[in-house]
Amino acid sequence: MEELLKELKGIIKLLDEEKKALTQDDGKRIVKIVATKNEYIDRLSRFKGIDVESDEEAMKLIEEINSKQELNLLLTKQALSFQNSVLESISKNANKLANTYSARGNMENNNRVNLIDQSI
Repeated sequence: MEELLKELKGIIKLLDEEKKALTQDDGKRIVKIVATKNEYIDRLSRFKGIDVESDEEAMKLIEEINSKQELNLLLTKQALSFQNSVLESISKNANKLANTYSARGNMENNNRVNLIDQSI
């Protein structure tokens, strides 16, 4: 049981590291953390059949893991939503035309690309 508790504590530290990487938008570190999470999953499969429900400390650690994992999932969804909003705004404005003066002094319709949707 001690070995299982050690693994669970390691997962908690990893989830804290993942939260920090998510808030700092550090994609490279997140990729490494996900790989490490997969390693933990493989190692946890060795403990199949152990009755963890009777161990109070193990249950507390598992609840903490669930809570931290849920928070990290929300942070991930929030980051993706923000990135999708930015990309949508950019793509909406990429095809808009604007009247501008050419080098010859004539009015021309040119594509303009704005990062911010100014139609509001």
